[in-house]
Amino acid sequence: MTNSVAGRPGEIVTIKGRSIPFSFHPVTRSTRRYGLQSRIFSTNPWGIIRQSIEDEIHDAKHKIQALSFLEQAENFYNSAKLSTIVAAKPLLFYYCFLNIAKSFCIKAGVRASYEKAKHGLQEEVHPGGKEFDDSFVKAFKAKPNVANIFDDLRKALRRPSLPGGGRVYDLKYLAPQLLQGHRVWCDAADQRERFVEIYDISFMKNDSKKIRLNISFVSEDLTRFGITHKQLLDQAGLKGKFRRIHCTEVCRGSRIIRFEQIIPMAFTGRSADKIRDIVEYIKPYIWSTATIIHPYRKHYVYLCPASEVASMAPQILSVYAYFYYLGSLTRYKPYHFDQLLSGRFGGHIQEVISNIPQQFLYLIASEFSDREIAHAPIVL
Repeated sequence: MTNSVAGRPGEIVTIKGRSIPFSFHPVTRSTRRYGLQSRIFSTNPWGIIRQSIEDEIHDAKHKIQALSFLEQAENFYNSAKLSTIVAAKPLLFYYCFLNIAKSFCIKAGVRASYEKAKHGLQEEVHPGGKEFDDSFVKAFKAKPNVANIFDDLRKALRRPSLPGGGRVYDLKYLAPQLLQGHRVWCDAADQRERFVEIYDISFMKNDSKKIRLNISFVSEDLTRFGITHKQLLDQAGLKGKFRRIHCTEVCRGSRIIRFEQIIPMAFTGRSADKIRDIVEYIKPYIWSTATIIHPYRKHYVYLCPASEVASMAPQILSVYAYFYYLGSLTRYKPYHFDQLLSGRFGGHIQEVISNIPQQFLYLIASEFSDREIAHAPIVL
């Protein structure tokens, strides 16, 4: 257990008297300054994506390409949802993600055209290994004259490009990173849960014109899995970035454990001017799920063992790479896929195929529109 220290003095950041709820897209910039933006509720995120392309891509040729890729993506998605054959779904969903990625990369200005493009991924089995258990996905670095879509998608998501030699993602380490279906994976792998729900993330500022984040957890969510505060910081990638501070708050009868950003960001004008920067700072360490009830987004940290860090990927990219593997398997080796479904991870694979594509769609729609897109609540 880490010792707590007194937190720095400060107050919650507000815009026009309103506190800023945490999201990956909490503010938008007008011609003069940043202001709060509310989430959009939609049962049709395809329409949100399409409108963002219409509004923000001004070159006619680029817009036509982006809309064409989007149209194909939606068709693949609908075909997968309607298919009654489980083995047909992964490839259809992967081609949906592939075409969404092309459209998003064009909108983000990563590349003007994808008339000639490569997946940028390759799936193999480690020498002497077994399919699935010892499979891996290798991602290749994109070049100015070589469009490797996976690496282009990294850039569009504002993540660093891959190293020159690419990167290997072991499938057995990618699987637990998938938020939906994680508990099914835990049961099959006989592992404890690795996702810890975040209770609250607050934007704080002080009189020295510095802004920081406070991240809070419910102690019960740590103690029921025997997770120490040190393990939380180490395995969530927050060591050296956050420290535990005193907190007397209680939720559901359990203490709140609060961590404070160690090095705050300085601002010169208004604190809201740095909100986007500080969100980008924390975003790689947070997973998100879209829900149809309040609060419409839940955020988590993922506790990654040190031996698996090399196979870590941001949420959208881990989903993309996993579906590339499943799609490749069902395309070239469907007999292996049928065997997997009857094995110990079959339930996890089916959970992933059933639940993650819609989550992916809402997450990527939020990136397209640079605004949180939530599923419209069900009204009875």
